[in-house]
Amino acid sequence: MSATPEPSPAPVQTQAPARDPLAPNVEDLYLESYAFTTAAALVGSVDRKIFVLLRDGRNLFGILRTFDQFANLVLQDTYERIYLDDKFAEVYRGVFMVRGENVVMMGELDIDREDDHLEVMQQIDFREAEDELKQKHKQIVSEQKIRSKKLLEKGLINDFVRGDMY
Repeated sequence: MSATPEPSPAPVQTQAPARDPLAPNVEDLYLESYAFTTAAALVGSVDRKIFVLLRDGRNLFGILRTFDQFANLVLQDTYERIYLDDKFAEVYRGVFMVRGENVVMMGELDIDREDDHLEVMQQIDFREAEDELKQKHKQIVSEQKIRSKKLLEKGLINDFVRGDMY
């Protein structure tokens, strides 16, 4: 009798474990840690309270609902706030659309501490604050006109843009 080799066992097929649809995906974790340099950097701020400083000097506080590739923003429950030395004023603006080219600065707010600095300031009527701010802006514009004339006499130009009041 000759010895016959025993057949090798058939390979065992294993199934991949079932993936939990609520578990974090490795690609998602990587995406959040990636430093975007475009409007995509705003992804993490959607549905969070943010502050937006506009070119005309307005301060907006609201919940970022959406944005597009041009960094145009849609804010919900928006308040416009004016700061004047030791005074401030605010008014509710509701849903507010902001053209991306008008955004100077934007950032998320710590909702637990966002109003702490207002406790030491006096709140005034919004129209009163608006009038005072307009006077400040008029003064800045007249000072810049004088500065521009002086610089022009020396062959230089002034970079002041009236729309940039931040």
